[in-house]
Amino acid sequence: MDTFSKPLADGRTAHVTPLITLFGAVSYEAVDDDGQRIASGWLYDASERGVAIGDRPSGCTHLIPAFPAALWFTPEEVSRLSALGDAAKAAFDRSPEGQQLEAWRRSQAEREKAEAARTTVLHSPEGKVLVAERARLAAAAEAVLDGDADQRASAHDDEGGDPGAYYRDQQPRNEAAYAEAVDALAAFDTEHPQIVAALTEQTAADVRRRLDVD
Repeated sequence: MDTFSKPLADGRTAHVTPLITLFGAVSYEAVDDDGQRIASGWLYDASERGVAIGDRPSGCTHLIPAFPAALWFTPEEVSRLSALGDAAKAAFDRSPEGQQLEAWRRSQAEREKAEAARTTVLHSPEGKVLVAERARLAAAAEAVLDGDADQRASAHDDEGGDPGAYYRDQQPRNEAAYAEAVDALAAFDTEHPQIVAALTEQTAADVRRRLDVD
């Protein structure tokens, strides 16, 4: 990688090289002839950092923060450094790592777009009403199953249960009630597919987040 060299007031020479950060941005590292680090970090516009002209070396406009003193650059030097940084960034973007990062960024952008759309669907005033209604319909179907399980258990109870009455009368009524509840839920889903899709994606997103944490 190309390096920009700059003589310093203390007699050393700073050799400045662009670096690509984890997320594909350009920073810089400066070392002396012995390889000792002089400065490392972003190239900042002094005006944007609030550094008064009187506090800068003559003719300098940009700096890389360092201790005990920042490394300063003139506009001409900044132009050369920027060219090196642009070349390093272009090479990185063409590399397998750069392509992988770009694919990750696209994936993140798609996730954020999907999440925004999902939020609009589920958390708008109308969406909240529809989500609550679907939850009520699903709970009603679940309640029929739970009730049937309790009634079947009671029918087989050794102390007064009546399996015959359950299977002859109660179970058919429960099956009819469950079919009616399921049909109501299916009708809702047919009428409001956007709610079903958003809830399904919300569940998938929750799973992805748990996997990312694990």
